[in-house]
Amino acid sequence: MNDTPKTDAAAIRCACSTYVVPSEFARELERENAALRADKERMDWLEQSQKLWEGKDSLRGPEFISRASIDAAINAGSGT
Repeated sequence: MNDTPKTDAAAIRCACSTYVVPSEFARELERENAALRADKERMDWLEQSQKLWEGKDSLRGPEFISRASIDAAINAGSGT
């Protein structure tokens, strides 16, 4: 199985025998990649914060584990 099925499905073969993808598809991939990178940054921050606050209740509970609450905590910690 190919490791790029979405790209392969969107690819268009040109007259010169090369394949291209439409710009809107490329933009969609960029947006997905940006969202995944943001989630990774949140998870990295959360993992580091939990190590720093191990044993404390401030980082526990479902109300803390959401994208919005993690973003708010990151922003509060960075002074922005």
